[in-house]
Amino acid sequence: MYNDFIDAVQNAKVVSIISHQNPDGDTCGSALALYRALKNFGKNEVYLFCDSQIKHSLTMLKGHENYNTSEVVKCDLAIACDCADADRMGIYLDMYKKARIKVDIDHHKTNSRYGNINIIEAGVSATCEVMYKVIKALDSLKPCFDDTIAELLYSGLVTDSGGFTFSSVSEQTHKIASELIKYNFNASLICEHFLKNVPINTFKLRARVLSNTKFFDNDKIGMIIFYQDDFKATNTSPDNTEGAINFVRNVEGVEIALAITELETKNSFKVSIRTSDNVDASRISMVFDGGGHKNAAGCRISGFLEDVKDKLLKACRDEMGI
Repeated sequence: MYNDFIDAVQNAKVVSIISHQNPDGDTCGSALALYRALKNFGKNEVYLFCDSQIKHSLTMLKGHENYNTSEVVKCDLAIACDCADADRMGIYLDMYKKARIKVDIDHHKTNSRYGNINIIEAGVSATCEVMYKVIKALDSLKPCFDDTIAELLYSGLVTDSGGFTFSSVSEQTHKIASELIKYNFNASLICEHFLKNVPINTFKLRARVLSNTKFFDNDKIGMIIFYQDDFKATNTSPDNTEGAINFVRNVEGVEIALAITELETKNSFKVSIRTSDNVDASRISMVFDGGGHKNAAGCRISGFLEDVKDKLLKACRDEMGI
């Protein structure tokens, strides 16, 4: 499959790389690494797209300023990075569909394999783990792997593996990480930035919301809710909710942690799900047409909040068999 990808790259004049909406470190790290690799490989017309603003915490990723600097282009080759479902490309899905060759590089087990070329390793810790192999395949043909690419891929590994703590982390994950840190970049700085640093307004938001955590079913299910009033009171936005759910999941005995975020659209909610190894988060999210991984997944639900809570609790209980 790497040979098919390399052939597609060599025969393409215009390449578009697309990250998913509401981007995280993995989709950006993998896309930015591939962007730089293709440039180093000798491709002049390479473009980066994302149907969301790149949030502040991701602006430490080198090359982030190259996103959305071009109008939508007619491309020979379109590459989706870390998009479990094609719809996650948002407004750039049409450009992807019209490309002569479509590539899907991902690690979600719910991926529907929508590309002409699908480079999928379902269940590995991050798409950056897959992208490492893709870029190394290019590098074997023409040297294009450098320190910045290593830093970008390491950033994606750190963020999507929870600092190498999730159950998806394997021997391969650690081997790739060990290869990456041989390059010249500050690995500890990346961990500090993505795993520890918290802006003061985010801290205040977490303190406000976590103090109202609710537990159900003998404390096996924990739930937090981010209201629009919480964002207004702390001068934050839904971007600042990332990471708070882990404090609930880390409570002893909690099998499922739920974070419900009230969106600006009336009766519309974003839901994040984190689970222990005994429960499959992706199966819960798929009840609501969402997706993700065994221990981390998400979805969007419309309706009155009390109904949304009841539906989520039922799906959780069904998955746990209680």
